[in-house]
Order: sequence, then C-alpha cells, then structure tokens
Amino acid sequence: VVHVSGTSARRADDTIEGATVTDDGMVRLDAGVQSAAVLANVERVLTEVGLDRTDLVDVTAFLVDVDDFDAWNEAWTGFFNGAEAPARTTVAVLALPHPHLLVEVKATARLRDRD
Repeated sequence: VVHVSGTSARRADDTIEGATVTDDGMVRLDAGVQSAAVLANVERVLTEVGLDRTDLVDVTAFLVDVDDFDAWNEAWTGFFNGAEAPARTTVAVLALPHPHLLVEVKATARLRDRD
C-alpha cells in the first residue's frame, strides 16, 4: 500500500496554484484550480513509485469551505473522466496550514503485482 498524505496545490517553488495576489494586495483563490492541482500532485507522487490514478483505492479531501464542494467535485469528475473512481470522503475543516490553501488530500493506493 502507498499512502499519499497532506497533498495540496503547493508548487515546487512553494507558491500555490489557484492563489493570486494582485498588485493592490488582494488575494484571489480559485477552488477549482486548486482542486485540479491537488489531484495532479497526487498523481505525480504515484507516478514516482510506478503507479497512477487507477491504483487509488481511497481518497479523503479536506475543504476549508464546504461551498467549494461543487468545484472539488467537478475537478474529481474531470480527473477520472468516466473511469472507475476510488472510495472518497470529503470533509469541511476550519483551516489548512497556509491561508491560501482551500483543498488538501490524503490518498491510499494499492501496489501492483510484480511479474
């Protein structure tokens, strides 16, 4: 089993996809962009160990705002694109480790049989 924990929309350069700070200091957060980025980051981790999204068996998503559920669900549906999706739990939380993060995921994937 492979556990992928604490995955967010944070990029390698420590910026957050779906979080933009305008010239006047306003912060714009996009739950849909962050949701898609989180799922892509989960798959990136899986790829590093020779797995992909089809190996996921369980995913838990943490949303700062339950009103972002539709954006999360749309990203989820697009990510699996009609393929069988794993079990999923989505919960609302008070906050995540950075104020610009809207979504975090932990996931479990199965290892493949080696020939």
